[in-house]
Amino acid sequence: MYNALTGVGTTASALDEDGVLDIDTTLSLETIWHAMEDLVSMGLARSIGISNYDLFLTKDCLAYSKIKPAVNQIETHPYFQRDSLVKFCQKHGICVTVHTPLGGAAANTEWFGSLSCLDDPVLKTAAQITLRWGIQRNTVVIPKSSKLDRLKENFQVLDFELTEEDMEQIKSMDRKYRTHQTAKFWGIDVYG
Repeated sequence: MYNALTGVGTTASALDEDGVLDIDTTLSLETIWHAMEDLVSMGLARSIGISNYDLFLTKDCLAYSKIKPAVNQIETHPYFQRDSLVKFCQKHGICVTVHTPLGGAAANTEWFGSLSCLDDPVLKTAAQITLRWGIQRNTVVIPKSSKLDRLKENFQVLDFELTEEDMEQIKSMDRKYRTHQTAKFWGIDVYG
């Protein structure tokens, strides 16, 4: 059984009996995008966007879209900066919303065993510096925390700015390191 929007199987596993991703190959991203544009035309949605689109998928969407994506929600943080994609989206008026601005912190370390930029000694008050870096890159950052103290700290990023030297130092930290490691969670590398 397939999910009509994603084309991914809705069984307990997204893999078939051969260990291959079980997706509907007759449903294209363009078809899905045009269906979302229809929702805007019918007044059922005000804005539509994309999520986890790389540079080439974003370019492709711009080529066939009648309504430009309002947003591309992606993972980016000091260890996975994705400058080419961020700048491309911004050049074309697509808001970049960051779903993992702190590099996944404890949750991704626990689930995927991935590194967190919050543990990097270059960052002093790591969460605030990391969030401020994202804001100064003109991206929308949406950190996640269940701890009240951390939620309050996350809001205290508007009363300071990082210097150009700080921004350059953080830029040098890029490891091209994605913390959302779906291969460990779903059993397959969907980015592969």
